Amino acid sequence: MGSDRRARRLAGFGWSIETTDGRLRAIRRDDGTILPIAGRLMGTREAARFLGVRPPNFVRDWAARPDFPAPLATLASGRVWLAADVEAYAAARRSPRPTHERMVSIARRAAWWQEPERTLARPLEFVGRVMASGTFDEARDVERFFGPAALREAVTRASPGVFDSRAWNYWLLVLGLDRSTPLPQRHVP
Repeated sequence: MGSDRRARRLAGFGWSIETTDGRLRAIRRDDGTILPIAGRLMGTREAARFLGVRPPNFVRDWAARPDFPAPLATLASGRVWLAADVEAYAAARRSPRPTHERMVSIARRAAWWQEPERTLARPLEFVGRVMASGTFDEARDVERFFGPAALREAVTRASPGVFDSRAWNYWLLVLGLDRSTPLPQRHVP
């Protein structure tokens, strides 16, 4: 091996062949086979971080799927994937941004007593109503359409009567907000 490469032992699997700047070039298994590496690697933690989930959830909900890319190697410390494989899989599974028509259909259900365009004219109130009484898919679509900051702002600037105590506590917990924040109340003089 030249001076521009180094080998490192991967316990129970073989040897990694790396450049001096730390980029992995190949893995030589104990049985003598060589796996060429084209790109970065991801372990369980890196893949979970990339997908925005906790590592146990990644292993249970993503890596266990039959169509998820096979790991390049299973080491004592966990599984390892090519980063490009994980990124391509995630990109293929991400759904596109919801359309305005989808928002109209959600608004029609969330505020049935008024025209959907009138409901959508007040986006924070609309987002709050969907958070309080919408389905998981509706809340996810609203978050994709308006952005994650809209959910946080809908809670922090909520009008009295939009959230009930159960939805209020749930969203404070999910968004990581101070759980002692009181539910907005109506004040009748």
